Amino acid sequence: LRKTELSFIAVDEAHCVSMWGHDFRPEYRELGLLKKAFPEIAIHAYTATATAQVRSDIARQLRLEIPELLVGAYDRPNLIYKVTRRANIVSQVCAVLDQHQSESGIIYCIRRKDVDKMCAALTGKGYRVVPYHAGMEDRERRINQEAFIQERVNIIVATVAFGMGIDKSNVRYVIHAGMPKSLEHYQQESGRAGRDGLEADCILFYSSGDYGTWQSILREMDPEPKEMALGKVNAIFDFCTGVTCRHRAILNYFGQDQDKDNCGACDVCLGDLDLMEDSLEA
Repeated sequence: LRKTELSFIAVDEAHCVSMWGHDFRPEYRELGLLKKAFPEIAIHAYTATATAQVRSDIARQLRLEIPELLVGAYDRPNLIYKVTRRANIVSQVCAVLDQHQSESGIIYCIRRKDVDKMCAALTGKGYRVVPYHAGMEDRERRINQEAFIQERVNIIVATVAFGMGIDKSNVRYVIHAGMPKSLEHYQQESGRAGRDGLEADCILFYSSGDYGTWQSILREMDPEPKEMALGKVNAIFDFCTGVTCRHRAILNYFGQDQDKDNCGACDVCLGDLDLMEDSLEA
């Protein structure tokens, strides 16, 4: 790089720099060397999902002095959020697919085996779906991704491995067949719907067992990042079981607020939740 005339340096997915970020990668910490090597070159850091704590840590780790912070609005008012307890997941997913016939959509699963199982079940019911996860051959993943982007197939079933750099504007729904790892992941994954500005459904099916699944997956992490990751699992579980406006809950998590009492675009504000009266009374 020292032999190259640099204009500036851009770090994408910059939340990976921070231990408090939702996808921390220790190697990203080394990017702080860039400021030492190129003190006169501007360094830009970009991410769509960073709390105030993460933004501050990114700046510190990249050795930025008095950085200018530009924070956009996190709200996506055209996304309709709905959260439901998981029962018969295949039937629940099929009900959503039948409401969006011939429209593009993504189904996210927690584990690779969940992707394969869901694909087999949906194929058996006559839906045209393709899988995507890190356990597949690169060529097969690439073929399936292109088939989805070029609309040779409308439905892709995937783990979190799918989506980086995907900008397909007409995704009309994103289904989570299990609880995501964090609210950051949920914001990022559900945010792949409705990029054309039109209404899109974001439906999350969860169960208390998802919490145990994530505990098992995170078991091998080092103690400090593991504790932080489990804190994020707690936050998304609170989101799933909460009864406050979904848009407000996401905004509050990222340090912003909503300027209206009723978003008109979530199960809570639309009155779709079945709430028990006096539920705390014995």
